[in-house]
Amino acid sequence: MRLKSGHPSLLLCLVFIVVGCAQVPKEAGFNEVKDLVGQRVDYNLHWNQTTEADRAVKKAIEELLNKELTPETAVQIALLNNPNLQAVYEDLGITQADVVEAGLLENPVLFGRARFPNKSAESNNYEFEITQNFLNLLMLPARKKLSAIRFEQVKLHVADEVIRWVADVRKSYFTVLGAKQIRDLRNEITLAGGNSFELAQRLHSAGNVGDLELAHEKAQFEQARLELSHSEAAYLDAREQLTRYMGLWGPQTSWRLPEQLPDIPAAEIPLEHLESVAIENRLDLAVERKAVEALAQALGITVDWRWVGHVEVGISTERETDKTWVSGPSLAIELPIFNQRQADIARLEAQLRRSQNRLAAHAIEIRSAVRSLRNRLIMQRNRIDHYRLTVLPLREQIVDLTFKKYNYMLIGAFDLLMAKQQEFEAYQKYLEAVRDYWIIRADMQRSLGGKLPPARMQSKGDFQTYPTATFPMNKQDIRANRMN
Repeated sequence: MRLKSGHPSLLLCLVFIVVGCAQVPKEAGFNEVKDLVGQRVDYNLHWNQTTEADRAVKKAIEELLNKELTPETAVQIALLNNPNLQAVYEDLGITQADVVEAGLLENPVLFGRARFPNKSAESNNYEFEITQNFLNLLMLPARKKLSAIRFEQVKLHVADEVIRWVADVRKSYFTVLGAKQIRDLRNEITLAGGNSFELAQRLHSAGNVGDLELAHEKAQFEQARLELSHSEAAYLDAREQLTRYMGLWGPQTSWRLPEQLPDIPAAEIPLEHLESVAIENRLDLAVERKAVEALAQALGITVDWRWVGHVEVGISTERETDKTWVSGPSLAIELPIFNQRQADIARLEAQLRRSQNRLAAHAIEIRSAVRSLRNRLIMQRNRIDHYRLTVLPLREQIVDLTFKKYNYMLIGAFDLLMAKQQEFEAYQKYLEAVRDYWIIRADMQRSLGGKLPPARMQSKGDFQTYPTATFPMNKQDIRANRMN
């Protein structure tokens, strides 16, 4: 519907426009996002909008960077400081503006026309009208409801992005910390290889080893140097990735890490009912549900208004050449003979079916991912257990027995150094297994929607058993734990 009014109604309409203006709230649903995130992870969020709080956040980040970086502090810095995440928050402001716009009437259009007679005795002809889309007012409740659903969808999406960032930053943290510890271990291996090569050179000069043995030791040493270079590059790349996640640059990039990976938990999270937990908590699945709801709402609006075409109702006023004003009502109705929104309805029906199928497929994928991660977490814990209780003690025993034979001069120094290098290699595999455990655990946290169930010990009926002690992260602790 379009409302037409003439010259006498112009001032009244302008007043109506001013009164009908609405402001866009600056917070734009960010508090709801913080509530959604707070139900799943324990971190603070901040939306940088050039306020006094921004300076306090920067100071807090500097204080966190002055300490040794932990997984929690790395995540917290990223959530407060990363520009990409701040850009995601702006989606709230954009959608909030759409919500406000959905509750506004269209601006009226002022129209004027003048006609000049060809006879000087006649007066000029003037016509004025102001038009307003009155159908916009009738559809206002439905349009506001649809925009509100879409706004809820965006809030869920932003909160899900935060949960995804938490998992990604944690994975990046354990990747760089594992790379650092492996780099340090490769340095020890290289030093051992250098000592072996130096000994071989001395023995070769004395004529006690031949060229083949010397070449073999040199090849081992050079290979160790290459592996050290590779581990150094992997560490630097992983460090830069975490730096990017935290949004740091300049002097802030000199953050510090602890010396070693944390122990894996003595108790594992409960492994039953994880699929139900994921379906209940996953925000990306809630986004898909809101998409289905929004399409269903849009389809209902289209079906309800399919027979209502373009309607104009109003009043126009015109001054004739004899200086008299002529006013009266006007009505224009579009007849829906050829287009009854058939194409729009068919399109929305197809989009709704597509969204419903995507929702079902996403739920299946989430359940499958949870089962897969559950299995990987069990297998990774068992792998760590096997390294700690079997492989590493065997390698240490081999080194001890080899050293005894070396003391009795039953074997040469090269055999002892080789046994020590093999012990280092096994320990590197152990470190990689621990690193991968924490990465899988971060993926599990993301797969469950952000919150892991409280850890507990396995019951007697479970087919896996886990040691109650925490797992040591260095060779000295491993040996002490085994001896105790």
